[in-house]
Amino acid sequence: MFQNKKPVIAIDGTAGSGKGTLAKKIAKVLNFDHLDTGLLYRILAYEFLKLNKDLEMLREINIDLNILLDKKKIKLMNLRSEEITKISSEIARLEFVREKLISLQRKFANNPPSGIGSVIDGRDITSVIVPNAEIKFYIDADIKIRAERRVSQLDLPASSYNEILKDLIQRDFQDKRRKISPLIKTADSQFINTSKINESEVLNKAIEHIKKKLILFSDCI
Repeated sequence: MFQNKKPVIAIDGTAGSGKGTLAKKIAKVLNFDHLDTGLLYRILAYEFLKLNKDLEMLREINIDLNILLDKKKIKLMNLRSEEITKISSEIARLEFVREKLISLQRKFANNPPSGIGSVIDGRDITSVIVPNAEIKFYIDADIKIRAERRVSQLDLPASSYNEILKDLIQRDFQDKRRKISPLIKTADSQFINTSKINESEVLNKAIEHIKKKLILFSDCI
C-alpha cells in the first residue's frame, strides 16, 4: 500500500459539493500545494479530442504535471466545457486510464512543489490514491443545491437547471457505481455536509478538524 512521504490532506466528494473550493482554501491556510485531480482527467480528455476518438490513443498521451502551474494555458484550454466534462467522466471509468494517472497523483503527493505538503481532491483520493493520508475529508451536499450552485458558478441561464440536475444525477451514479475506484466515504474520513453552510463555515469546520487531528499543523493555522 502506498505510503506518502509528505503530509497529505485528502478530500473526496460529489460533483459540485464544494470540495475543490475547500481544498484551495485549506492549501492557502497551510501553505500546502493543491492538486485538483479532476483536472488531470480533463487535460487527458482535451488532448484526446485533439487527436481522434480512438480510446486506445489515451495510452499514448502523457501529462506533464508542470502544466498545472500554467494558469493561463489551463484557462485557454476551457477544461470545464460540456464536451470535456462528459468525456473526462467516461474515460475515468477505464482501468488503464486510472492506473495511468495514479502514478502522477502519487508523485505530486510525495513531491509537492513547495516541499511542505499537499491538499489533493478528487473521487478516490482517500480510498486508493493516498490511503494513508494524515487527514481525510468526504464532502457532499443535497443534489438540488449542488445543481443550483453549478448553474451559478458556470454563469448559466436559470433554464439550464434541469439539465444540470440530470447531469449531476448521472455523474453521481457513474462515480459511485463504477467497478474501478468508485466514490466512497472511507471510515476514517471526516464528513462535511455543505448544503446549508457557506464556504467560510465549511473551511472553519475543516480547520477545526485538522487542529484536533494533527497538533503539528497548529503553528501553520
